[in-house]
Amino acid sequence: MKTEIWFVGGDSTSFDETADVKMTPLGVEVLEREDQEQIRVLFPWARIEKVTQRGANVAAIYTY
Repeated sequence: MKTEIWFVGGDSTSFDETADVKMTPLGVEVLEREDQEQIRVLFPWARIEKVTQRGANVAAIYTY
């Protein structure tokens, strides 16, 4: 599923289907894998205005 995150202040970022996105109590955790490397980022809920996930199985909007 494709995930889009809008931050307080107007910036946004998006992740495609290859990223593993989890909603945690601390924020949105994104894990991306490339070859032998892994990158994990946590976006805290206090900085997020809206999260949208779209795909074949899900369409949801979470508002903080």
